[in-house]
Formats: sequence, structure tokens, C-alpha cells
Amino acid sequence: MRKTPLILMAAALPMAVNAANTEFSFGGFIKMDAMLSSYSDGNVTDGLGREFYVPSTIQPGTEPDTTELDMTARTSRFNFKTVTDVGNDKSVTTFIELDFEGAGGNEVVSNSYGPRLRHAFIKYDGLLVGQTWSNFMNVGALPESADFIGPSESTVFIRQSQVRYTMGDLAIALENPQTTGAGDSGDNGMIPDITASYKIKAGNADLVAAALVRQLTYDGALEDDDTTTIGYGVNLSGKVMIGKDDLKFSATAGSGVGRYVGLGAVADASLVGDDLEASETTAAFISYRHHWNSEWRSSLIYGMLSADYDDDATFTSAPVTDASSVRVNVMRSPVAKLTYGAEFSTATVEREGGDEASMNRIYFTTKYAF
Repeated sequence: MRKTPLILMAAALPMAVNAANTEFSFGGFIKMDAMLSSYSDGNVTDGLGREFYVPSTIQPGTEPDTTELDMTARTSRFNFKTVTDVGNDKSVTTFIELDFEGAGGNEVVSNSYGPRLRHAFIKYDGLLVGQTWSNFMNVGALPESADFIGPSESTVFIRQSQVRYTMGDLAIALENPQTTGAGDSGDNGMIPDITASYKIKAGNADLVAAALVRQLTYDGALEDDDTTTIGYGVNLSGKVMIGKDDLKFSATAGSGVGRYVGLGAVADASLVGDDLEASETTAAFISYRHHWNSEWRSSLIYGMLSADYDDDATFTSAPVTDASSVRVNVMRSPVAKLTYGAEFSTATVEREGGDEASMNRIYFTTKYAF
């Protein structure tokens, strides 16, 4: 008898959904990763840096070379989406996504970690409001990698709150401002970061050109110490199909774009006397993926980043000036949405003053998307 109410509820749910003109869907994936990492100057203590390539965590030191094995399922994620028909051939879409890269957990007993917000936004009639990928970023250009991001030193990778309006292939957004560097990473001015992107279809190529203009701000201890400057950047990225294979790339250049590129490896700006001076950044990656057959495929990926700071800038610790990485992988999908993968990567990071540190990593992954 206890089963009857549940059966009735299950039968009534589709009716309620139809009555409300709302379609519900959910998705995500389960992902298990194992990383065997060798560090040239002691181990990387940062949790995220042990799980995927974070250039800023690779630092020169005095410790001997170390090798660490890490295993985790923290990047597994879940998302929930609704689409509501509001008439006149229009709809309201909502989307929320979580993974488990939040705080908490340990490797002693439970390995439990807190959920973390990735996306949360509303879309209606070309207008998007909420948190999602920056309009300056092209998700479609990210290469396939066993690593969570891949060539992270060289790609635009950022999610943040924004208001975006899309008109055909053109999108313009006002995004959350925050300035990193100058001894403070929490300064937000009164002007949002302004981004624009334009999609270009040319034969077998899908390209995106993007631009960024932002106000960089430093809030000093006294009101007279406050100072600002302008940052700007451009990005060209895309995918070119070569038969069943694909070539992906991204190239970024600008002044004061450090927070948008390389997972914040480069500070947006630094103080030079009483002035705020933006750092110069150039970053690029290229990836070629070859399909051996219907189940097997491989990618070869190269990425680089170069940063330049004012000669008179002072820092509490030496910032990243150059970073590069190479990775090669092999992936197998015996059935749809199930992937087994192995990857080797090597990365070198150089800091102001010339000190270098490196990392070699063998990566094994299993992922099932649903």
C-alpha cells in the first residue's frame, strides 16, 4: 500500500510539468582521476595544484625533487536545467551546476568535499543574467585533455557574474570587476568589466573574436592613495575541422588581463610609486586531435604564456613571467559518453629574477557523462 502514493506521484509529475509548460532536465558526469606527479623543487601543497595544472602553484624552492600520487573524484558534477514556454515563441531558461571542488574533506577517512557553485543563470529573449563563463572566453576552443583544464597557462578560463545580451553572432556583457596584484586581490571599482565577442563561421572553421576593456583599481589605506588605470585585451580562438580530426587554438594579448588568463598566474597590475601600472600578457595554445578509429583518439597540445611588468614594480613574492606546457594523451570511448584516458604532460614555470621550477605528470582518468 505504501507504493501506491509514490506511483500516483510519479504518474502525476509529467502532467504537472506539462501544465506549467516547463521542461526539466539534468545532466553532468562522474569522473575519477589518478595523477602521478614529479616536481623539481619539492611538492605542490595547494590542493587544486595537485589535481590539475595550476601554473602559479609550481614554485622554485630548496626542497629535493619529489613524486606524489593523488586520486580524486572531486571534479564530478551535476546540473539542473528548466525551460519554460512563455508564449510568443519565447522561453525562460534557468541553469545551475555544482561540482565538488569546495572546501572540506581529507584523505585520512572520508574524502568528502563540499559542493561548489559553477553556473547559476537565467536567460530570456537574448538576455542572460547570472554566473557563467565570461563572454571573453570561448569554451568551444578548449582541447580534450585528461587534465581538468589542460593548457591552463595559455587559455582564457573564468566564470563570473554578469549581464549579457546576445544579438545573433554578437554578444556584449558587463561582468564582475576585480583587480589582482598591487598587494590586494579584492579591489572592485565602480565600473564593470566590458566584454564583447563575435562568432565567425568560415568553411570548416568556427572562430570567435573577443575584446575586453576594464578599469583596474587599487584601494589604498588612505583615500588619497586610491588609484586606477585601464586594462584591455583581445582574443582570437576557434576550431578547424580537418576531416574527422580537429585543430583548436587560442591567442590572447593585452594589458591588465592577468585575471582572465592562466588561472590568475599573472597579476593584473602593480604599484609603481603612487601609480597603478598594468602588466602585459601574451598567451597562446594549439591542439591537434586525431581520431584513430571510432573508439580511439589522441591529442597533442602546446601552450605558452609570457608576462612583462614595469621595471620599477615591487612585489611581495616573485611573479610568474613565463610558463609553457606540452601534453599528449590517448582516449578510448568503448560506448557513448564513457571515456578512459591516459595523458603525459610536462610544464615549466619561470618567475621574476629567472628562477624556474618544473612538473611532469602522468594522468589517468575515467569519465561517464549522463
